[in-house]
Amino acid sequence: MDDPNIYRKALDDFRRARSKAALQRFWAGIQGRSLDLLPYDEISTKLRAVSQTDRGIKQVPLKDIVGSVNRIQDFDRNFLPLRDDDIHRWAGVKTAMTSPLAKGVPPVSLYQLGDAYFVLDGNHRVSIAKEMGMETIEAYVTEVKTKVPVSSSLTAEELVLKTAYVNFLTDTQIDQILPGVDFSLHLVENYPLLKEHISVHQYYMGIENERPVSFEDAVRHWAETLYFPVIAIIESSGLHHAFRDLTLTDLYLWLLDQQQTLQKDLGIELKTENVLDYAADQEGIKAESNLSTAEEQIMQVLLRDEEQPQNPYIDCLFQHITAALSDDDPDWIALEQAILVNRCPGGAIRGVHVESPGTQKLDEEIDVYHQRFNERLTEADMSGKFFLRQGEPASALLEFSLLSDLLVLKLSHPPATSLMARISHGIITILQQSQRPVLFVKEKPLPVNSILIPFDGSQRSKEALYVAAYYGARYESQLHLLLITNGSGKDEVNRYYAQTYLERLGVKADYHQGTSESFTTDVVSLAENLSVSTLILGGYENTTILDRVFSQAIDEILAQVSIPVMICQ
Repeated sequence: MDDPNIYRKALDDFRRARSKAALQRFWAGIQGRSLDLLPYDEISTKLRAVSQTDRGIKQVPLKDIVGSVNRIQDFDRNFLPLRDDDIHRWAGVKTAMTSPLAKGVPPVSLYQLGDAYFVLDGNHRVSIAKEMGMETIEAYVTEVKTKVPVSSSLTAEELVLKTAYVNFLTDTQIDQILPGVDFSLHLVENYPLLKEHISVHQYYMGIENERPVSFEDAVRHWAETLYFPVIAIIESSGLHHAFRDLTLTDLYLWLLDQQQTLQKDLGIELKTENVLDYAADQEGIKAESNLSTAEEQIMQVLLRDEEQPQNPYIDCLFQHITAALSDDDPDWIALEQAILVNRCPGGAIRGVHVESPGTQKLDEEIDVYHQRFNERLTEADMSGKFFLRQGEPASALLEFSLLSDLLVLKLSHPPATSLMARISHGIITILQQSQRPVLFVKEKPLPVNSILIPFDGSQRSKEALYVAAYYGARYESQLHLLLITNGSGKDEVNRYYAQTYLERLGVKADYHQGTSESFTTDVVSLAENLSVSTLILGGYENTTILDRVFSQAIDEILAQVSIPVMICQ
């Protein structure tokens, strides 16, 4: 016979558990949280349970038991009792579990959906085990497979999201076509839009192929040519870390919506990766990864097998070029330099004229600018568009350059050497903040056919090496590599890094040596002695005020050389 003292203590334990449940539900109500047990039947139906597998007896963490099959009104999410009239049943079960004469507690029966467990039989035993502070309980487990995974932290809000996702999967069968790919959305109202993206892709595939295209074939082609490349851009940018509440597919739809809107507003074609940088900038977000694109591409070449293709420059680096049309450049030398640089099939030049605050041209004057720009591109058999912007020139050009691959400027007034002049100079602002290479032209435009590139192994000089190698590999430009040494063990490493990269690309280069102490002198004199047409430099290493004040080498070079200088950011 059970000890009556054990039963009376169990009654007291129930009353404490009931009081705790009432207090927790009171505070949860104030905070707008739900402490309801998750209903198995509703969840398994909404998430389309597809199969059951007997997993036998196992120890299950009590924290992962979050729902019930038929007792959701009797216990809360923590399995605290909710009904006063359950006192004797609850106390009786606890007495049986804790009595010295007990023969052991039979295992409970659970359904497992992902990481979450639901009680089929043994709700009171689970409640008492939690009340006693146990961590696991023995259970017969039946695993139930659903179309989407379930976690033990599942909330009612998450259930709505998962239900919408399941409905999308059931409607499109995309999980059968591309198993293992997560197309879930946090913004459930966008599932019809996601399906529309695929359907539109299917429609245009049919037109291009001149035959009907199945939805399955369209899904595979859409994912391969559009979805996965855009997702790769988002992941490499690190943008998804800034929008933790959105899924990658949310960001895919957001980015393409931004691209479509900008292309419609501006009337020009835009690259997805450029739109990402622009949209992130508008949101005040710095999208960046640990390695730059240049470093990633260089490392792929250095580490790859010899059987792989030798030329990574399949696409043009500078397909869309922004040329600043300034009153300080009456001959539009910047535009002429952009025309010389534009070698890409389908390449386009955007001419941007910025009016400073307090100045405004007459409509007739703007029309003249516009007509002159169009006529020059027609002569050059190139496409492009003229834009008028208002505001501070450096800021306006920086914003617009995000939508391009290269910014070309006429350098009429190189940065001065005084502290305050350097801090306030517009060119310094552009060099500090630009996310794109900037090409400065001073006296006359020149084709990029003979290049001098200083290399010291820094991140920015690797950017310059990548761009210079592009011209060598794609257009057979002559490269002159100036290896900057400082007497450290990295000197040979840097030489091997640059030389191996160029050799694997099949790019020939002449090698010269300079020192960090005489960097400016070495660059200027070598550029003159070799009669190169273009100097390609790495930009500032960071954007701090100290860098702006003390990193004067670039500014000194800009002031001394007469040839075009490309600064790679």
